[in-house]
Amino acid sequence: MDLTVARYIDKWVGLLVCAVLFAFERATGGLRGRPVPPRRATTPPPLTPRPRPAPRRILAIKFYGLGNVVMLLRVVQALRRRHPEAEIDFLTLEGGNVVLLERCPAVRRIHTLSVRGLGPLIASALRVIPALRRGRYDVVIDFEQFAKISAILAYLSGARERIGFATDGQHREGLFTTRVVYTDSEHMAHIFHRLTRPLDVSPELPAADIRISDAEQARIAADVHAWGASGRPLVAMHVGSGPNFYATPLKRWEPASFAAVADGLVEHHGAVVVLTGAGPEERALVTEVRGRMRRDAVDACDRFTVPELAAFLARVTFLVANDTAVIHLAAALGTPVVALFGPTAPLHYGPGGPIDLIFYRDLYCSPCLTNYNLKMSRCRDPVCMRGIAPGSVLEAIATHYLGPHATHAARLSARIPPAAERVAVR
Repeated sequence: MDLTVARYIDKWVGLLVCAVLFAFERATGGLRGRPVPPRRATTPPPLTPRPRPAPRRILAIKFYGLGNVVMLLRVVQALRRRHPEAEIDFLTLEGGNVVLLERCPAVRRIHTLSVRGLGPLIASALRVIPALRRGRYDVVIDFEQFAKISAILAYLSGARERIGFATDGQHREGLFTTRVVYTDSEHMAHIFHRLTRPLDVSPELPAADIRISDAEQARIAADVHAWGASGRPLVAMHVGSGPNFYATPLKRWEPASFAAVADGLVEHHGAVVVLTGAGPEERALVTEVRGRMRRDAVDACDRFTVPELAAFLARVTFLVANDTAVIHLAAALGTPVVALFGPTAPLHYGPGGPIDLIFYRDLYCSPCLTNYNLKMSRCRDPVCMRGIAPGSVLEAIATHYLGPHATHAARLSARIPPAAERVAVR
């Protein structure tokens, strides 16, 4: 499905549907004992908190972005910790999000929408609405920052309490009963947490719990052994940036730059570099990077499922990647990340680890992809990314990670696969 077209449909058709549903709710809500606050008003908490029954059934909604779902795992687990008796279900898009959420012990049931085309999307929405109503949810939490369809489905679920962002300029807050101000002042994981504050969830977020099977661990261990990484730094390099919505891939560092860093890691530090990716577009990028290298790198494009990728990232010495889901998956597993940012701000989407290396030029035109503009930009010349020099990345890696006097040498050396490691191949 062309997600760019879907965004425009959501923006304009969704706006009309939201307005119609809001008008209906304003006209009839009082008669049903459900008065609706004015459209643009947020809902401040009462000066004296009132006792409220603990929710029994909660529905969380987040559609696009595997990286967003990774960040949400911590929030959902914090919600489970505060309300251990509640059943938490999730509504998302089919694909990798589902695979990841199935490994989260806090989530009971997953509802999905199709992204195989506009027809399948509409058909799946028509199927999911009755399922949501049968769920009899006490609370729906819509974690989307600007999408209209999530607010519409939250309303049509029939839940009495609907919590969502009142994001400036998006005109979707009228369908929520509790409207939380969206702010770009902190990391996205904590912005997501703001939506759970009306449910008295602690701001202390636990580490993400992603369950990886023994078989998946064993397969990755066998791969690492076969690649000859024992006793050598094992570096994952993700050269893609997920689906590209723009004429120019704004979030993507150039293949020549990745190739230069990969060569430097092999030549100066004896590293084994593994290139990851998925799909035809990232397959072409991996092929180009390897074609530009003087040394060899392992081609692992399309090799891993999402859980296997998690198992692999948990074992690597560090990851080098654009701003994409892989950095959030690595960060959730405690793996150091060398992250390359340009049109998005690391303040909001950085990996957040204590020894991560972040490259961000912070130009006066950055960030140009935000949740206020639906993450849509007309930029054709991403100098924010092209201006990150491979030499500066290699120098920082040597200074902080792999050099003889590196700042974090002890922590990184502990992540190098042992030279004497023996692997049982199943």
